Amino acid sequence: MEDTPNYSFYRRPRFSANHLAEYLCTRDAGQRDAVIRKAKFPRKPSVTAYQQVTPAFRSFLAKPTGGFGPLDELIDRLNAKALREEGYNREEALRCVKAVDAFKAAYSAAKWGKAEFVAGPQDVSMKIEGVSVNVRLDPPLIERGADQAFGGGCVIFLASTPDARKNIEERRRYVAAITHWALEGGNLEPLPRLCMSFDVFGEEIIRAPTAVSRLRQKMTDSCREIHAKWDAIEPPTGYDGPDWR
Repeated sequence: MEDTPNYSFYRRPRFSANHLAEYLCTRDAGQRDAVIRKAKFPRKPSVTAYQQVTPAFRSFLAKPTGGFGPLDELIDRLNAKALREEGYNREEALRCVKAVDAFKAAYSAAKWGKAEFVAGPQDVSMKIEGVSVNVRLDPPLIERGADQAFGGGCVIFLASTPDARKNIEERRRYVAAITHWALEGGNLEPLPRLCMSFDVFGEEIIRAPTAVSRLRQKMTDSCREIHAKWDAIEPPTGYDGPDWR
């Protein structure tokens, strides 16, 4: 007897922090439905831009050596790849070189205090009005005090083109705030200044706000709306996945 397919994935509202931030930034009802559709029917995995550098960024943050040696070595490898490749592979290698340079500049300019990054990435989830919201930390942070340790997390944004940068301008502030809220259910008390979005090409660190009441109410209202709409959202044109009803 064949196993009965489990379609519960489609029936449970699931959003990433980026999806929720995008939803919060979208005013048009049709575009909001499109954000839900994107979350409900994710595309099949594909080659992701900057995948040659994001693991190196996480590793560098989690294991600082006191210098940029590992990142400089990565730049050398990427430049060598650009010399021997053509087309997309060459252009992507050069884009990644620019990303590493921007990361180094942003990291140098930031004030980290006593905060320490730990091994990551790490997924942290919470539920808001029936919607499961997941935050991918790149990576988590800890700040150790005399009597207590505090938590936080960093979400990396990589957007270099004008259109992509316009799309993340407001979202990254929401992502920092969502990160702070999601971590409140963990073992360490999170601090707003330790919950951040790291805009690599903008060379900017945005930290979660300290005033949260109105912002969290907006998130709650949005998740209530997402939950109410979820079941009625149909797949995109050309959808070839399993039966979702």
